[in-house]
Amino acid sequence: MASLLLLLVATVSLLSSPALSLTCKTQPFSKHNLTFPNCTDLSTLDASLHWNYDAAAKTLSVAFTAPPAKPDGWVAWALNPTATGMVGAQSLVAFAAPNGSTIVKTYNISSYGPISESPISYRVLAKSAESSKGAITIFATLALPEGPAALNQVWQVGSAVVDGVPAKHAFAPDNLASKSTLQLATEAEGGAPAPAPGFAAAPGAGQSGNVSGGESAWGSGLGVFGICAMLGVSIFGI
Repeated sequence: MASLLLLLVATVSLLSSPALSLTCKTQPFSKHNLTFPNCTDLSTLDASLHWNYDAAAKTLSVAFTAPPAKPDGWVAWALNPTATGMVGAQSLVAFAAPNGSTIVKTYNISSYGPISESPISYRVLAKSAESSKGAITIFATLALPEGPAALNQVWQVGSAVVDGVPAKHAFAPDNLASKSTLQLATEAEGGAPAPAPGFAAAPGAGQSGNVSGGESAWGSGLGVFGICAMLGVSIFGI
């Protein structure tokens, strides 16, 4: 019986997804030679966040990792400067592009109505993404204004992207509970992590990349946010 139990445990371990078995402290970044002084395994959706807050420069560098709900899905991480839920969320959403690369787009979720890709209220100094072992990682450096030492963060995952538009996510308990407070004041306040080539912000960089064509992708108003508006719900579900 003991041998059978050990065999069962070993089998389950082998079948476990690598993206789900890693903790934030053991998670590698295959394309970006980055290190962060802080990391946390978030409370839902098998997500984790690495981050560094540079108090002198007033910048927040993050690496958010989560497995999409299905292989062709998307992941999102956001800060909300005005509330704890979706409305007001300044969002970074990553998914696979038609050419196979992983891209990041920004969305200012200002209402439950139709929403198009747009700049967000935080200046984006750098952003990129990678896919590895069933998970997607969003890398970003944001310029923060003077303000509180704690930030409202929201994260989410979805199962599909249709014509460049993330389809709505599930409304399971984990999806509805995907929010928390990110404390900055008690975290390490050293210099920003050294970026790998291609990740450094260009001088004067603001909203970079993937903005052109956003209006046409959302123009019908029947993307994920448009559909959710018709149903009275949001992409983040909270």
